[in-house]
Amino acid sequence: MKKYIYIILMPFLFLSCDYKPIYSKKSDYNFMIQKIDFSGDSEINNLIDKKLKKYQNKESEKKFSILALSSYEKISQSKNLSGKTTNYLVTIDVSFEIKKDNEVKRYLNKEQFLIKNFNNKFEENNLEKIKKENLIDSIISRLVVQLSQIE
Repeated sequence: MKKYIYIILMPFLFLSCDYKPIYSKKSDYNFMIQKIDFSGDSEINNLIDKKLKKYQNKESEKKFSILALSSYEKISQSKNLSGKTTNYLVTIDVSFEIKKDNEVKRYLNKEQFLIKNFNNKFEENNLEKIKKENLIDSIISRLVVQLSQIE
């Protein structure tokens, strides 16, 4: 009989635990982005805009205006004996000019990654797109930390 009671009570004990990931709520930041202006590569700018949308609708006392300057470059890094490119070096530069009241701060970010030249261009473009999105995620998370630290 005790065995059945334990079997019935154990799931309730485990399921009643209130587990929450530490960084699950990114809306705890105490700032608002009033205006974002973009210049440079349109694909990178669209990714940045999409990631920063959730910080535009929030009401807060700390309000920022941001100018984002971005560039994207894909350069042949290495070639084989026949002269065909085997690896590309992709460079993403994003410069943020953050304005709060009359104060201006600049935040520069440069990310690079190597991508292999595939025979299938569709796979290469998909991999490149995924890596771009991951790099933009990391750039935005660092920007959010910078914005939250500005007094």
